[in-house]
Amino acid sequence: MRSLFLMLAIMAAGVATAQPGRIYKSLDEVTNPDDVYILRLRGKRLKTVPSVVFKMANLRELDLRGNRLTSLPDSIAQLRHLEKLEVSRNPLSVLPNEMSQMSQLRELILWDTYMVDFPATFEMLDSTLEVLDLRSCPIHPDEQEAIAKMLPSVKKLCDQACNCGY
Repeated sequence: MRSLFLMLAIMAAGVATAQPGRIYKSLDEVTNPDDVYILRLRGKRLKTVPSVVFKMANLRELDLRGNRLTSLPDSIAQLRHLEKLEVSRNPLSVLPNEMSQMSQLRELILWDTYMVDFPATFEMLDSTLEVLDLRSCPIHPDEQEAIAKMLPSVKKLCDQACNCGY
């Protein structure tokens, strides 16, 4: 009986430390990857996504805005609970096919990147993805049409400069 109380106390302590509303702005703040729900690594001059990020099983929002990312690793799909991915203002031009497995992804913010094309597997996201932000992306009308056909249910945000016509 005593061990049952001890186990319950340990479990309760673990739950008490997780703070779903807390916004982590540095990896130095993270003591337990499972406690991280929102991570904002804006303007950190990152060239790659730190591997510790993929150990954050409860991560819901990942903000990598304003870094030096040219691509995302296939392992981004390990973030099964991710709902919002912000990679604006990066020289990003490629997204991995594996992102189509991210069934919880609701917002994909690609504002001011070099994105013009998406993997064909992205059509799997049409039923779950709600917002695709493509403002200030150099998208050609043919590419716009292909994206519109691939993701007809998704709200696409574009500005006049990219001639999106969505």
